[in-house]
Amino acid sequence: MTSDWADVAFAAGWRLDIASTSSQAGSAVLIEPPRRKDTSALGQAMEFRVWTELIQQSRGALHVFLPLLDRGLDCVVHRLTDGAYLPVQVKSRGATAEGMVEIIIPGQRLVDDRALIIAGLLTDEGLGPMLLVIDEGTFKQLAAHDVVRGQDIYSAAFSMHPATSHWRPYLVPREQLGERLLGGPSALLAPPPSDDLGLEPKDRHEQWLGFLGESEVVRRLAENPRLDLFRPFPDLEMVEVLARDNVSGGFHGLQVKAAVPAALYGEAHIHIQKATMVPAPSTSVVALAWLAEQRRFADECLLVPTQELLGVAIDDGTRWVLNFHPESPERTPLDPYRRRLADLGLLVGDIVTAEG
Repeated sequence: MTSDWADVAFAAGWRLDIASTSSQAGSAVLIEPPRRKDTSALGQAMEFRVWTELIQQSRGALHVFLPLLDRGLDCVVHRLTDGAYLPVQVKSRGATAEGMVEIIIPGQRLVDDRALIIAGLLTDEGLGPMLLVIDEGTFKQLAAHDVVRGQDIYSAAFSMHPATSHWRPYLVPREQLGERLLGGPSALLAPPPSDDLGLEPKDRHEQWLGFLGESEVVRRLAENPRLDLFRPFPDLEMVEVLARDNVSGGFHGLQVKAAVPAALYGEAHIHIQKATMVPAPSTSVVALAWLAEQRRFADECLLVPTQELLGVAIDDGTRWVLNFHPESPERTPLDPYRRRLADLGLLVGDIVTAEG
C-alpha cells in the first residue's frame, strides 16, 4: 500500500515519508519536494519514438504537430485521410513492476476527454510490444481514482501480455499503432503521397521571409489565451500553424504566406502551391506583406478560407496567386478577406470556437 501511495504522491509532485515516532509509526506524511534535476528525458524519448512509429506506419498519412507552449497535450496528429485532428498525450515507464506497466496521471493533466492517451514501456531496446491507446474520458472511467491534497490522481496497471484485463480492449500491438489512429487497416492501403510535388527550389531570402511571417502569426495568435498553438514536425503539408481552442477543443489550421509588395503597383504576390493545396473547412491562408524599408509587416493582412480561395486567386500554372495590395483604396475581390493584423488572434479564436 505504501508503495502505491508513494507513486501517487510522486505523480502529484510530493514525496511520501513514513513517520518513525511511536505515536505515528507507519503513518504516511506528504512532504513538499525540494527542487530536483529534470527527469523528463524518458518521457521525451518515448514521445519521439511514438511520433516515428506513427509517421512510418502510416506512410505519411499521419502528420505530427508539436506544441509551442505545453499546456497538457504532447502533440496533435493530423489524419490526412479525413482531415481530423487528434490531440494526444504520451505516457511512459522505463520498467515494469511485477510484470505490470504502471501509469499515473494527475487529473489536472487530463485536459480533453476526447484526447488520446498512448502509454507504454520504453527500454534501451525501444518501445514495448503493446501500447495502451485510450481516450482520456474512458481512461478516467476505468482507472483507479485517488485524491491527494485535493488533487485527483488516476492510475492504471496493465501487462504486456494480458489474458484478462479491463484494459485489454485498449491495448494495441506496437506495429499496429498507425492503423489504430487511422481507424483501420484499409487506410494503410492507400498509395503514399508522391515525392514529386512540382515545388520550385526556395532561395534563402524566401525561406527567411516565410519564417518571419510564421513567427509573426504565432505571436499574434499567442495574444489570445484560449489558443494552444502547434507546429508540424516535419513540415510536410499545407498547415504550418495549428490553433486549438483549449475550452471548446476545436482546431483550425493556417498556411502562412509572406511577400514584399512590388515597387511599381504596391502589390504583394502571394503564391500558394497547388500540390499542397487541400481545401478544407478547418484550414485558412494568412497572407502578410513585408514592408522592408520600415522593417515591419503591413497593418492589414488577408485571412482567406481555403474553400473560398480558388474563387479569388489567379491560376498561374503550378500555383495559385493572390495579388494583395495592403491598404489599397481600390475595390478588389479580396476585400471580404482584408483584416487588421492586430486582430488576428481574436479572429482565429472566433473561427476555432465556432468549429469546436
